[in-house]
Order: sequence, then C-alpha cells, then structure tokens
Amino acid sequence: MGIIYNPKKLKWNSLTEFRDHLQRETTEKILSFNGWSLITETTEYGIVDGLLKVQSKQKKVIEPKLDTLGNRPKVSKKKKPPAAKLKSKKEILEEMRERGKKVLQKRSKK
Repeated sequence: MGIIYNPKKLKWNSLTEFRDHLQRETTEKILSFNGWSLITETTEYGIVDGLLKVQSKQKKVIEPKLDTLGNRPKVSKKKKPPAAKLKSKKEILEEMRERGKKVLQKRSKK
C-alpha cells in the first residue's frame, strides 16, 4: 500500500472537484467514484456539508500525538479493599450461638 494522501484543503464544493484535484496534483490511483464516495488504493473520501471526510483503508490508523507540557500527572491507583479475616471454627460456632439466642429472645417476647 502507498502513502495516504491527506489534503491541506478540507472544504470542497463537490467530490468531483476533489477528484479532479487528485488526478492533477497526485499520483494516487482512483479505483471507484460514484458521486458520493471516492475510493483510492489507500483511502476512502466523501463529502459531508462541504467538508471532506477522509477514512483510511489500512488497519493501523496513525493518530496524532498530543504534546503535553511537563511530566504527566500522576493518577492514583485504586486501592483494593482489605481482605476479610478468616474466622476459626470456634468463632463461627460462637456467632451462630449468639444469633440463635437473639432469635429465641425475639420469639419469647411475642
């Protein structure tokens, strides 16, 4: 695949005007043109509200990097909740007895 052509001018009156520009100014080969989309070997072009829409046919799309001033801000990591302490059999039995006593007390009050 060849190099993707990114035009400097993005506002065009029609896709036909852009097609003529491509044929005059570049060596990009036009594979298909039906009036609303223009397909070349590397790119698919279209016009929406007079603005040229450029879509790469390659899988890997290169996005412009954003320049940042200074170091990147530090992002705090999410803290994991503390792991529950495992209870011994003795502690579990004691809790069950206490719950049973509370239930019996509630029933006896009714």
